[in-house]
Amino acid sequence: MSKIYSIAIYPFGSVMDEVRALKDELASLIGWYGSRNSKAHITIGEFEADLEGKLDSIKSQLRKLCETEFPLDLRFDHVGAYEKGTNSVICILPDNESETILKPLMKRIQKGLKVKLTYNSSNPHITIGRKLDEEKLSVANTLFKDKKIKLNFCCDRIVLRVREGNSQFLVIEEFVFQSKPSSSSDEQLSMF
Repeated sequence: MSKIYSIAIYPFGSVMDEVRALKDELASLIGWYGSRNSKAHITIGEFEADLEGKLDSIKSQLRKLCETEFPLDLRFDHVGAYEKGTNSVICILPDNESETILKPLMKRIQKGLKVKLTYNSSNPHITIGRKLDEEKLSVANTLFKDKKIKLNFCCDRIVLRVREGNSQFLVIEEFVFQSKPSSSSDEQLSMF
């Protein structure tokens, strides 16, 4: 049976708690909403896999991709919205510098995987709520309009998550950035 997998960045530690508090605040005003119970994360991409061997290959690819990645200090500092009718999203967005370094990381991981992604993200964000109708989005925008947001964290790994059925995604493995020089620069250095 095929399962849905997600590659994401988790802002571990106090950032998780801060996002949970924002979600609780929104829920106190509008009740249940999409992503209400999900942990804070930045989605890189999603895919389906039905064979354990295929998943082992993807894990190996992720390990390899993370060998040459370096930790990134990220700041998410304002709330934004993607208005899509009844599927609108309220989220926390990175500052310009963080967005500039995060987008290429996400692209490198997406392009480096030899698997068809069923979803890939090009706009880094941490979702507070999704599947919001116009009324709920209006309440969310009013609630967070003047809210001071200051989420700082070190991105030094990505996670692989799985969702079975209608449950939340669960982390099944972490891939830590190894900060090793890339092989292309090694080859170039060896020529001299």
